[in-house]
Amino acid sequence: MAVEEALAALLAKDPEQPRDEPQIAAAIGSQLEHMELGSMPIGLRRRVRDIVGRVKPQRSCEVGAGIGHMSAWLLDLWDRSESPAHHDLIEAGGKFGVILTRLIRRYDAEDRVHVKVGDFEAICAANDSWKAAHATMDDAAISESPPLHSPYDLIIVDVGSVGQVDAIRLALSQLSPGGLLLTPEPEVPTTDVGAISDDGPSTPEQARVVAFNDWVAFITKTGQTQTVGFVPLHGGTLVGIVQP
Repeated sequence: MAVEEALAALLAKDPEQPRDEPQIAAAIGSQLEHMELGSMPIGLRRRVRDIVGRVKPQRSCEVGAGIGHMSAWLLDLWDRSESPAHHDLIEAGGKFGVILTRLIRRYDAEDRVHVKVGDFEAICAANDSWKAAHATMDDAAISESPPLHSPYDLIIVDVGSVGQVDAIRLALSQLSPGGLLLTPEPEVPTTDVGAISDDGPSTPEQARVVAFNDWVAFITKTGQTQTVGFVPLHGGTLVGIVQP
């Protein structure tokens, strides 16, 4: 099977998985509405769950875990089936880290799901430094865990359109050969934002336009060297990138 065909099979719907949103995930969705925050549409969350269940990664990661809306879908999946040895939840918001920790405890998953609070770039840099410092040490001699349990078999990036390309590039650096990255395609800006000055965007709308242009350039270049798949779903499009 060609890589493109294999990716299409991985990204397909799993008819054996339940279609209803898990109860805890639904409660988190209501909490998001009260907090005026968003997450991936339910169609994309459901498909990500299907893909993770099919891939069965041993090491996986969510970049931009928020308050755990997607995480709850995955924890529900792993409550019914095989779970990864390690799943890292990376979130920049410190107050969200407390909520994520409570979610993990609710599923009694502290031994395999880990919350990492902080800037993703800084965490990746610390992880690379840790690996370099311990490269020549035997596993038995290492007494502390690395900042990240990478390289990952699967990474989910959901950080919004602004900063998405930078987050994907960093995530790819932590992905194992043959690993899969999943991310929602950013929405096409439809509002006339006016001319953007040489100093950069001056409004959130202009920032989203710049981010979308960066996305188009990035995905076009990435498609020349890596296998990329697109899955149009209700509410948006899910994108899969296979690491060479």
